[in-house]
Amino acid sequence: MSNRREFLRFLIGATACAAAPVMFVFGLRKFPDDATADEINEFLYFRGLRPCPHSHHSTDEEFAKCSSGKRCRTCGATTDAHIIDCSLPLHSKERARTVCFSCVPEARVIDRYYSNGWSWMTAKKKGIACSECKTGMGYIHVVGKPFDYRLCPACAPEAKNARRWVRDLAAV
Repeated sequence: MSNRREFLRFLIGATACAAAPVMFVFGLRKFPDDATADEINEFLYFRGLRPCPHSHHSTDEEFAKCSSGKRCRTCGATTDAHIIDCSLPLHSKERARTVCFSCVPEARVIDRYYSNGWSWMTAKKKGIACSECKTGMGYIHVVGKPFDYRLCPACAPEAKNARRWVRDLAAV
């Protein structure tokens, strides 16, 4: 060690190397040690790491017979539409729990309209007008119509919450 600065750099580096494995080990645990098998299986199921939440299913044949992948994770109804409420906080338990159209009928708006921030910015930048009234800014796309057919919020008031709901493609 030639000077004080090198010594401090060495000390900080050695401390970081010694603390890294300890922080890694303590950061891996996501559920308590006393969790039951059902709680652990549910934890894994809702994160997409297990095909069903039932602890009594362990073989591929039992997983194939279980229809929980085709059921809503909130109400249990048979569905193929797993949707996420994007108004909930990111990485929260509530947002990780998908819903279906029987839980939230107003989410059916995503079957008719879709929009995003990019279409809004493009419409504003290029001055794209509404296809119906020709006066408002057209950034709401209608499902089943050509991509260039765009509506403004005044012509499609029911599309107000279309950006709130998103299909969870991992659940399907």
